[in-house]
Amino acid sequence: MSRIVLLLLTLHAAASGKDLRIGVFGLFHPSELILRAAPGGVLRVKVAGAAWNIEGSRMARLRVGQSGVLCTAGEQVASAPVVQVSGSHGRTEFYLSVPGKIERRFVATLEVRVRGGELVPIVITDLETAVESAVAAESVPGAPLEALKAQAIATRSFYLASPARHPDFQFCDTTHCQFLREPPERSGAAGTAVSETKGQVLLHAGAVLAALYSASCGGRTRTLAEAGMAAEGYPYYSVECPPCRTSAPDWENALPANYSTLIEGRSEANRIELGRLLGWSVIPGYNYQVRREGDHILVHGRGEGHGIGLCQRGASAMAASGANHRVILNHYYPNTVIGFRE
Repeated sequence: MSRIVLLLLTLHAAASGKDLRIGVFGLFHPSELILRAAPGGVLRVKVAGAAWNIEGSRMARLRVGQSGVLCTAGEQVASAPVVQVSGSHGRTEFYLSVPGKIERRFVATLEVRVRGGELVPIVITDLETAVESAVAAESVPGAPLEALKAQAIATRSFYLASPARHPDFQFCDTTHCQFLREPPERSGAAGTAVSETKGQVLLHAGAVLAALYSASCGGRTRTLAEAGMAAEGYPYYSVECPPCRTSAPDWENALPANYSTLIEGRSEANRIELGRLLGWSVIPGYNYQVRREGDHILVHGRGEGHGIGLCQRGASAMAASGANHRVILNHYYPNTVIGFRE
């Protein structure tokens, strides 16, 4: 990435208002991280009262130490409860990796601390950059622009209206909060969708809605009550989704009969518990039928996710058929309006 593009990204981030603290790489339970600057960039690493510059081929290695984060860069070694990383003017572009597992590019500042014997990397980025990253990660591949706009508004609404969901940061980079990858090119489809809907959110009774959505409802979305969740504020509604009924992939699994209570309960809490016990692919969505075969229960279903709110597969199909983002959002979130929040 050129210095000019990086400067524009940094200025855009500084002017975009609300900052978000997002924990990343938690699924990997890292005990070691590698940090390096983007080509042509310089990182400022603050540790134990000192400030180190990381540039060129240099890198910083962060490990779990006896007194916090042990940071090593060349011959420099220091330990501190918290290590902070930024550019010379705040947010900057950098690469962070869990050795041998994952590397990702960020445009943010970085904070690393230790909790429970693991490193906790937290990127601090502006709202619109986070929305761009989540839209690029969450959306159906090749989704039309109007579907991406609907996703952008739902994503922005979720970030603005949700309370902090973790002890050291507000959101994580998994589907527990919102799936997040590295920021896309701003000229791409996700970046265009976000820029053309900047500041737009879903409102219900005058308040921003922490909008829920899923990958594929299987043919019909469901209410919070159907999912075994408390209906406080916006209740969500069960709406028909013909594209998912005909095009969502089928799945089938045979599970031990002793899990019948969890399977037949159909609540989202039960589905998550089954995922933790047997693997996340055993009940990928709520839209399923069951039948007993000996000492097993055969589960046949369609779709993926909790099925509440916007259906990403359905939204993509609606957009491909000519629906704009307002029509899509009105379909999946009845009794809401689009408003503005800076």
